Order: sequence, then C-alpha cells, then structure tokens
Amino acid sequence: MQDPRTPRPLKAQSLSVLVLDPNSFSRGLISEILRNLNVMSITPARDADTAMPYLVERPIDVVLVSWEEADPLNGLTFIRRVRQLEDNRQRQIPIILVTAGLTRQLVLAGRDAGADEFLAKPISPAALQQRLQMVIETPRPFIDCAVFLGPCRRRKNPADYYGEKRRAGERGEEAPTPMVDQDEIARETPMRRLLTRLREIAYALDAGRPDTLTAALEELKTAKAIAVEQKDNALHAGIASFESYVLVSYPQGQIDRSVIDNALGAIEQLATLPPSFTEARDSVAIALGKAIQQRLVA
Repeated sequence: MQDPRTPRPLKAQSLSVLVLDPNSFSRGLISEILRNLNVMSITPARDADTAMPYLVERPIDVVLVSWEEADPLNGLTFIRRVRQLEDNRQRQIPIILVTAGLTRQLVLAGRDAGADEFLAKPISPAALQQRLQMVIETPRPFIDCAVFLGPCRRRKNPADYYGEKRRAGERGEEAPTPMVDQDEIARETPMRRLLTRLREIAYALDAGRPDTLTAALEELKTAKAIAVEQKDNALHAGIASFESYVLVSYPQGQIDRSVIDNALGAIEQLATLPPSFTEARDSVAIALGKAIQQRLVA
C-alpha cells in the first residue's frame, strides 16, 4: 500500500477520501464538492465510532474532519485517536481539519493534535483542491517521539511563509514562487466582503435599534442586486430567504443569533461555490429556504 508520507502527484479520480462530519447536510455538501473535483471514492461518516473502522477496512488516502465547537464530535480528540493507532500507515494518514471557526488558537491546537492542514468554511473548491495537493504532493514528515505524534509542526510548504528566507545562506538565486492561499482569494470577492459587513450588522439586530434594521435591509438589497446582475438564482433565493426572516422576526423581537449564523453561513457558501457546482448550490439554497420557512411558522 502507498506510504501516506511519500510525495506523489495528485490524481483525484484514484483518491479515496473519508469525510467525517456530524451534520448530514454539511457532510453531503463536502462530498458533492469532492465529486465536482473528480474524486470518485468518498466515504461519509457521521461520528468517530463509524469512521474508525473505515480507516482499518478501506484504503483511505485523506481524512476530512469537519468540526465546530457545538458539534457532538470533538474533532481534535478524533485526530489524536487516529495518531495513536498501531498500524503505521493508518496513524500517518493525512488529516485536514475543516471548520468555520478557524482562529490562530485553533490552528495551534489542531497542529498539536496532529492535523496536517486546515480549511475554512464556507468551503472554496479551489482551496479544497489546494489542500489535497498539499497533503498528497508535499506531505509533511511524520514525527514519532515521546512528546509528539503527528506531521511536523514546522510548516515548510510555500503557502506558509511569504517573506525572504531568514538565513542568508538559505537564499538561492531564485526564490520559490509563494503559493497563493485560495481561501484568501475566496474571501476577497465583492459579495463575500458585503456578506462580512452584513454579518456584523445582523449581530446587532437583536439590540432593538431601528438603524441596524435599515442598514441590514440596505445590504440585503445590494446583495440581491449583485445576484441578479450575475444571474445567480440560487444566491438570490438564499438572500431572499434570509431577508424574509429578518422582516418577520425583527418586529416581533424574535431575532435568533443561531439562525443568523446558519443563514449567513449558507449564503456565504453559495457565494463561494462556482456556478458550475449546480447541484451543490441548489441543495444549499433549498435547505436554507426550508429552514427559514420552518422557523417562521414555528
């Protein structure tokens, strides 16, 4: 079997990926994005007890662990559990941690637990493909010692350092071209910047200030106009669903922070997925519409 720490060209069609996510919708979305990246062998799992036998029974190449702090699954605990497996290939398998709460503290905790790479939600297909390339084509050496089990925590791939080399002796005539982080590119589109502003405004809606409602509706109007200009029906539908929630819930004093988080997370995912990801985008828009409708009639 292939040594997981031996660099090799990424061939998506022959890649086998385990997707561990306690949320069935999120699990399906990640799987759909992988399929659009030509990954054919995808094994979904809802919890650690389901996922662990797959690592033993199947030739898995990469594990995607989706984890949020409110999840029943503790992603860091699962990663540590994998790194403690007896079989050398199984415990050295590349693991990518996927989360909406990607902070410096989480990155440090994830590295200490044994994660190879990190992927922010909403998931950019280009960023996911980049992370797959990193763990397959330039995997980190695996460290096995008394105080640490996992991939080397000293990041050496081009995406991790953008400045000049620190030691003069390390400078070559031609420095390697830095890898552009596709997560950063996805965050800098006009729609994503607008949605970031909208999220900040929406969090203040429950304070009962009329000016925040006006500001939120203005941002929603602008977002819908951009979606219409781009002929993006799925994105427009998602924004309209959230707008209906705000218009109904705010006057009643029933704005819920968790609904805002989930709705804007779905809209941000729609804004991040390319138009060619039709099935995935439609499923996100439909699910958001149903969730908002159920909330409004409750």
